[in-house]
Amino acid sequence: MTVVDVHAHHVGAHAVDRIREEGEAHGVRLTSREVDGRRVTRVEVGGRPSGLPLIPRLSDVAERLAWMAAAGVDVQLVAPWMDLAGYELPPRDGLWLARVQNDSTAALCAAHPGRFKGAAAVPLQAPDLAAAELRRAVTELGHEAVQIGARVGGTGLDDPSLAPFWRTAQELDVPVIVHPAELDVPERMRRLFLHILVGNPSETTFAAAALLLGGILEEYPGLRVLLVHGGGFVPYQMGRLDRGFTAAPPAARARGRLSPRQLAGRLYFDTVLHDDDALRHLLDFAGPGRVALGSDYPFPMRLDRPVAALDALKPAEEDRARVLSAAGLFRPPGGGGA
Repeated sequence: MTVVDVHAHHVGAHAVDRIREEGEAHGVRLTSREVDGRRVTRVEVGGRPSGLPLIPRLSDVAERLAWMAAAGVDVQLVAPWMDLAGYELPPRDGLWLARVQNDSTAALCAAHPGRFKGAAAVPLQAPDLAAAELRRAVTELGHEAVQIGARVGGTGLDDPSLAPFWRTAQELDVPVIVHPAELDVPERMRRLFLHILVGNPSETTFAAAALLLGGILEEYPGLRVLLVHGGGFVPYQMGRLDRGFTAAPPAARARGRLSPRQLAGRLYFDTVLHDDDALRHLLDFAGPGRVALGSDYPFPMRLDRPVAALDALKPAEEDRARVLSAAGLFRPPGGGGA
């Protein structure tokens, strides 16, 4: 059985070189300074520095492969770093940044056949351009998924303007990975690492609620949406979302006919939870066919031994195999449901 890690991030040396050489013309640049005797490099996008430095593990392929071997992972779905989403850039600059990252990911996949799948970046602030870049990434570069943020500034994922992107994702039949991006986080949330510990799962929950209540999953029934970090608070608060489907004031009612609980079976979740009981609840809530192994490599909140974390629950062999192989998330070659 091939073990697939569906939640990992990559910034290739190719992308770093392109940003260094061409980025300033597109509102993207590298900044470096000495910190405790070490050279620390950040990526500045639209005047906003990345939350973390450009850590070497994002680009070091040899170290990544060594980690995969130690963790028991055969294949990684590598996605861009969401600090480089670029949604605050003008559309054409955002497209440039997405293309740079997609080209870099394609180079990684080509250099290591069978070890990596690519998740595309798209300039979601310009839905028509996002749709076109997704089509290029899938049909020309071979990407097998797309990663988007939980929102675009103040725009939720159910906004009608995003229709061109959703139509194209459904047509191309690729999973959509929803991952929060650290954008305009207030200082009160940065203390104690709260923007990561609480902010990220909160943003994922907002995004999921927009998809469930905003009619997107109903309008595009072929979508396969993966929520990272175990789905945020969705598996724990589904009852509240379902109650709101009927209890919300008329002006704030859901747009679709199906309740969140009726639509929840269309969502997928990763295993990045750091807690046996939480993972057990997720498997009970979603079912093994809707849960896929994740690590969040290479960031500080990663699961270093994601397979061992699953095995600690002693799942049935069939359930274990479905989680480890990401069964249902990816279509087999030639199409057809899983």
